[in-house]
Order: sequence, then C-alpha cells, then structure tokens
Amino acid sequence: MPGPVAPKDPVKKRPAIYLMYDKQIFANPFKDGTGVCFLFMDDGRMPAMANMVGGVEDEEILKMLGKTEDFKKLVYGIGVSMINEQKVDGEFVLQMYGKSDTYNSGTSLKTRLSSDGTEYLIPLGEVEWGNDDDRIGQIRFHFDKAEFPATVMVKMYLNDGYTAPEFVPSDPVDVNSDRYKELIAQSLVSMGNYERLKKAIEKAKSGGSVKMAFIGGSITQGAGATPINAECYAFKTYKAFDELFAKNHNTEYIKAGVGGTPSEFGIVRFDRDILRDGYFLDGSKSSEPNRNPDIAIVEFAVNDEGDETKGKCFEGLIRRFLEMENMPAVIVIFSVFIDDYNLQERLSPIGFHYEIPMVSAKNAVTDQFYMSKEQGRIITKDQYFYDRYHPTNLGHTIMADCIINLIKKVAEADAAVPYKLPESPKMSDSFEYVSLITIGADSKDLAGGKYVGTGTTGEDNMGNSWSISNFDLGDFTEKDDASQYAERDFDLFGTMQFPDNRRHVSGSTPLSFDTESKLLMVVTKDSAAPDEGNADIFVDGELVKTVDPREIGWTHCNAMIIFNNDTKAKHNVKIAMHPGDEDKKFTILAFGIR
Repeated sequence: MPGPVAPKDPVKKRPAIYLMYDKQIFANPFKDGTGVCFLFMDDGRMPAMANMVGGVEDEEILKMLGKTEDFKKLVYGIGVSMINEQKVDGEFVLQMYGKSDTYNSGTSLKTRLSSDGTEYLIPLGEVEWGNDDDRIGQIRFHFDKAEFPATVMVKMYLNDGYTAPEFVPSDPVDVNSDRYKELIAQSLVSMGNYERLKKAIEKAKSGGSVKMAFIGGSITQGAGATPINAECYAFKTYKAFDELFAKNHNTEYIKAGVGGTPSEFGIVRFDRDILRDGYFLDGSKSSEPNRNPDIAIVEFAVNDEGDETKGKCFEGLIRRFLEMENMPAVIVIFSVFIDDYNLQERLSPIGFHYEIPMVSAKNAVTDQFYMSKEQGRIITKDQYFYDRYHPTNLGHTIMADCIINLIKKVAEADAAVPYKLPESPKMSDSFEYVSLITIGADSKDLAGGKYVGTGTTGEDNMGNSWSISNFDLGDFTEKDDASQYAERDFDLFGTMQFPDNRRHVSGSTPLSFDTESKLLMVVTKDSAAPDEGNADIFVDGELVKTVDPREIGWTHCNAMIIFNNDTKAKHNVKIAMHPGDEDKKFTILAFGIR
C-alpha cells in the first residue's frame, strides 16, 4: 500500500498583509433574494485598512494600494477564507474600477469560498486583466442566501522584494471592565441644561411612551454594523434606554441616517424622516397623530464638511428640534474617522451656545489608540473601525454606551433649571424651517402630500409662506430608479430616498418655474456613471451654479443652496443641461423651500 502523499503548498512562504482578520460581515438581502456584503476599497480605504489591520506603516507600500498597476506590482495573490454557522458557501470578488465606466469596465478577481474556513488563493499572475482598469474599487462577498453573519479573513501575499510587519491579533475587549468604563466616561463633553432630557426619562419611568429619534449620516444609518438594523449605535441606544428606564417597555424608535450627507440635507428631509408628517414611508396615512420625538440624537460630526454653510445648517437643525411645541431633549454625538478627523471644534460651540448635552466618541477612544497595552490601551483601531469611516459592531456599542452614560448621569442628577432658548442664534436662524417638495404632478410627497403641479403654496410653523407657480418640466420628464437607498428604523432593507424624481435624458428645454420665497435649495443625484452630464442653474437669468454629478464619484443625494435671502421675493428659476451635455443624463430629486 503506498504511503500518504505530501500536500503541495500552493504558495511559498511569502510576507502577507492582512486586510481583514476575523472580520464580522453580514449577508445583506439583495434585490434578487441573494445575500451580499459590500466593502468599498477606494478613496484611501484599502491603505487605511492595511495600516489599521495589518500594521503597515511603509508609505511606499500604502501608496501602491490605490492604482491597479501599482497593486499588481506589489501583490502576488489574495488569500481569502470564510466561516459561517449556516454552512452557506459563497464567492469573493475584488473589483477594479474602470477608467471609462467606473463600475462596469474594470477587472473583477473572483474565487469560490467554502464555509469551513479553508483559504482560497487568487494568484494575480493568473488573472485575465482588462485594458481599462484604473484603481482598486470594492470587495464583495456573495451568498445564495441572505440574513446571516459570517467571519472572514482577507490577506495580500506580497511579491518578492516587499516585506510586511508581523501580524499580531488584538486582545478581546472586556466591556465590563473598569478601564472600559473609564474610557466611556471620557466621552462626556457637556451635560448642558438637561431639564428636557430628565423630563423624558421621568416620562419613560412613569409608563409614558418616549419617542427616540436619530438623525445623521452613514454611521446613524448603521454603516459598519452587521446586521445594519440591529447592531447600529442608534438601535443599541434605543434598546438600552427602553430596558433601563421604560416602565412599560414602550419606547418608540425613529432612525433617519443617510450615508454621505450633511446636516444641509438633514434640514430638507426633517419633516419626512423625523416627524413623518402624518404619513408612513409607504405613503399610507398614520393613525397616530403625533410623531414628535421626546429625545433627538444628532450625529453629523464627520459628514458636515459637505455643509456649504459651515455650521449654519447644523444650527438650523438644532433650533428646529428645540423650537418644537413638545420641547424634545437634544443630544449631540461626535463620531470620528480612522484618521482622528471630525468637526467637533466647529460644531461644539453651537452645542454650548444652546446648552445641549454632548458626547464624543473621539474623546473616548482616540488618545488610547496611540498607547501600548501596557500604557492602558483597551481597544485598537482595528477593533473600533469597520473601514476607514465607520465603526464595527464594537465601535457602535461604544457610541451607544457614550450616550447611555450621559443619560444615566442625568437620571441620577438633581433637577435642572428650566431650559430657555437663547435670544439670538450663534450663527444663523435661516435654516430652521425648510419645506421638502418633490416633483411630479402624479406623485405624492411623503412629507405631507405636497407636490408640484402647475403651482403650490405652503407655510411653515413660523409663518413663513412661499409659492411655486408656472412649473414646467421641460425635458426633465423621465423617472430615475437608481437613486440612493437608506435603511430606516428597524428595516434591514433600504428605502429609496426619492422615488418621485425627474430625470433628463436628452433635449435642451430647461426645467423652469417661478417662486416667491426666501430660500431655495435643490437636491440632485450624484453618480459615477459616464453618461451623466453637468447642469446649469439660473436665477432670474443669471447663472448661479453649475452642478457636476460625477464630482463625488458615487450615487447619493446632494443638497445645495440656490439662494438664501432675508426677505421673500419673486424669482424665476431654470435648470438646463450645460452646453454640450444636452444628450446626457441628470436627475433632480427634490427641492427645499422657505
């Protein structure tokens, strides 16, 4: 009988950089019923992960994790493994973005995956590379089934001549330890005037229903949490509050995070996403007359670089909550990126001006990132960050614990003096009330049923009236079915932000209307598609803005101010395709008006 045959080692022992180590992912439901997990690697994300997970500090190597040609010089092959208790096999894809068509013309590196942890190798020398590859794009894990977690490892074996640091896994984090509690305590920026928050806590303790609303960017949406609906900081905060304080466990939950958008977009969608204005998201009438929150948590500290007012819209959002008739409590949380970036210095003075309770995840974790374990580090960047921008499940837990730590302190504190809104704003009160208007005479806007036909009028709670008349779609007559989605409330599936929209496909006739108002904003769709064109926006015949939908490079909503005046006046507005782009596409999603 012949003896056993020694297994062939497919790869000589090469240095390797871990991109993912025991990373928790989730098979999110896709529209065809399968499961998929997207992990974007562009925009500096892959070098950030190589540094965060793999410990790579060599700038030359990190720079090579961007363009496809540099990547091919550095990497011998990609090793991937996956485990899940459901024993569902899958497929790994590393997609390059193309030069001519970002999402469709690049090469995709693929391998099958079994669910037992076996490592599969993609040797780059065996890949049939295309001619249009530009840069590293995204990683995807595909599954035949959906709605289950998996643990994955991804590492890059390097070509001869390149080295990688030795990989050392991080120690587990004990969230019940005294050191962890000290970390959370450091998050408190200010308790402010907590009278409103204490009243909400007492309401819950007495058996009343307390509505908790969360508004922000992708972190509030739940990005990085797996699954996004049950592991995000918003859900964890709501759940902890309900368990700690709600006598009848009847706390209500409103989650309104939209990825890649600042408070400038938040003020436009306030009525629809926070108040729901008497309507559910499917358009059906609510039987409940009041969706006003008792507690509002605002998270825009890493998104508001996109706010062209540099804080005025954030202040408008805060004022809108504070001026509500039911007097909700407002809490601001400052999230943080992997490079320690946030806008806490810009936004916290607004919070101090209005005496709002504030907490900071940055204050909690950033300093200790740079300590050794012996010096007191409790969590590494790899453990806190899912990618360059978003927290892991543990990171979301830390954010929730920061908020709950504040709420516990308020619950234990003596009564506060009655809250009084400051007599004057910190920067501006121009953005407190903005009405959302969708376009399409046959469509209903979920924010109160308003629509633009031949004309419409409105008035906000402050008595600001406005009107739109002589509305003409011009050549903006098509519908766009590919605008941004976001998961709301408890949903695992995303909801399209503006199913009622108008898209230009070809032609030179502008969309036009007359308006009498103080403020006009337009929300358009950004996209990386090559057939998107620029549009010019005119007010009273003068060009005020040329909008390039490809500037940002991914599909999302872009709110921008067209005019903002102290007094109401009549204006004519036209949106026309930029000369030379008459046969290209451009989507208008909605308007904001005051």
